Amino acid sequence: MKSKQPVIPAVLSSSPEVFAQRLEFARTAANAVHFDVLDGQFCPGKALPIEHWPAVEIGYSEAHLMVEKPADYLEALAGRQITRALIHIESEYTLTALRQQARQLDILLGFVVSPDTDLALLQPALAVSTYVQVMGVHPGSSGQRLLDTTLTAVRYLRTQPSQKLVITVDGGVTLPNAPSVFQAGANYIITTQALFQGAKWSDNYQALLQAASVRAAPKPKNSR
Repeated sequence: MKSKQPVIPAVLSSSPEVFAQRLEFARTAANAVHFDVLDGQFCPGKALPIEHWPAVEIGYSEAHLMVEKPADYLEALAGRQITRALIHIESEYTLTALRQQARQLDILLGFVVSPDTDLALLQPALAVSTYVQVMGVHPGSSGQRLLDTTLTAVRYLRTQPSQKLVITVDGGVTLPNAPSVFQAGANYIITTQALFQGAKWSDNYQALLQAASVRAAPKPKNSR
């Protein structure tokens, strides 16, 4: 299961009011949402704890676990009926145990690579899930500039002959650079700053959707 829209609104806020407002927008605009979960140790930043989230009730949801021990969070995410947990390659986990736990909880997995991560480290994880998130910025705060290496990483992953990857880019995506991200081969972009700036969120979202129309790579038909 994946989002039906190429632009997935992201919710990163420690304020219950802002969190609820952005979740409601994601529900009505995209029927999909991307949550950021932080423990304050894996990287700096704050987010509303999972236990304080309102009811999600959305078609597709994913949680980006910017935490040191992602296995500790899967049960709470499953309790919120989150579709997919996104696991940083750089975090602490045992792949076989993580896969078994996710299966038991009926939650899908995806894997995340930070800007300085050797992409070769993804290979073992791709046997579990071909859903890959490329960080366009260093994990933590929103509003950072898209790093120049991001498009190179996306192009490299897209050219891997034996993998039908679903590739998302999270962080630093703006309306001016979104077409380039899709042209490089991304299937999805995750957006916070570019979407929730100003008062006209719907206009921002439609403009980002328009940017997705330039993408060159088709969506893979199958992904785990």
